[in-house]
Amino acid sequence: VTMRLFFLILLFLNINLAADEYNFGEGINIPHTPIYVGGYATLDYVSRADNYNRFRVDELSILSYGSNDRFSYMADFGLRDSYIKEWGSDDSSTTDSTISIERLYIDYQVNDSIRVRAGKFNTPAGYWNMEPINIFRETSSIPYTAFLVFPRFTSGLEVKYANSLYSDTEYSVVIQHNEDLDDTYNNIAIDKHYLASIEHFFSDSLKSKANIGYFFSTIDNRDYYYALLALSYEAPKYKIFAEAGSRRNETEFSVPYSFYLQGSWHLTQEHDLVTRIEAYKIDEGAFREEVVGVLGYTYRPVSPFTFKIEYRDHSYQNENQIRTSVSVMF
Repeated sequence: VTMRLFFLILLFLNINLAADEYNFGEGINIPHTPIYVGGYATLDYVSRADNYNRFRVDELSILSYGSNDRFSYMADFGLRDSYIKEWGSDDSSTTDSTISIERLYIDYQVNDSIRVRAGKFNTPAGYWNMEPINIFRETSSIPYTAFLVFPRFTSGLEVKYANSLYSDTEYSVVIQHNEDLDDTYNNIAIDKHYLASIEHFFSDSLKSKANIGYFFSTIDNRDYYYALLALSYEAPKYKIFAEAGSRRNETEFSVPYSFYLQGSWHLTQEHDLVTRIEAYKIDEGAFREEVVGVLGYTYRPVSPFTFKIEYRDHSYQNENQIRTSVSVMF
């Protein structure tokens, strides 16, 4: 066990001993404070048609959150891909003990309608990206739309207006004009990001969101513009998500289109079935265009624990794969 991993575990155990009580999956409340401390971990395994296999410690994180009057905060520090073992078509083993910042922000509730957020947070684009960790998601794999179209994390400021008593529509603006607080978890390294979002609630079950944004990529030093539409419908026994987006640079569409449609069914309280169809096209760099089908199953005997397995069928058949994962919150 690396020193940094040891530090994370020791920190959690020390806090646990100091707490009045601990309920599995709910975190620890530090006595006489509004501060909670918990964590989460994910292990996953991938077996691909081209004989590539990978076992990975995907997430191992300590998080803390709390609120007091108008202020609240979230701090999420962890090890990403701390251990990877590959075999088959590629044999290798790597470890990484770098502790990174996944989320670190403060919220201030100005009044009943306006909330200001400052720090590093999930970009509020679409619906999939608003589920921050694996255990809350329907599948271990991420739809291409959620990492091809926009930066998944923003280090900056968000101002959100929401007043359900007078309006069924919410508005938010995101501004980043600085380097990422920590770009380890981000799919695109950026130092500028602007986003405008409108979300409308048609009913308790149906909602939609429209996003338009701009960012400057420090990977290739180019300006990019994107648009994304999302739809969510939730019923007691099933959920439907759909997102469609596009991204372009100054001269052309780098991602002309990317979309997915996903349905999940609650077979029982513990068992879910998930299906998803995806399609995307990349015109920038190495050209790529394909359709991907996903069939998945989730077992959740208790809320802080999930086992997932999915089969992914790709247009590029050598990438067909089975993926499994185990996630736990503590």
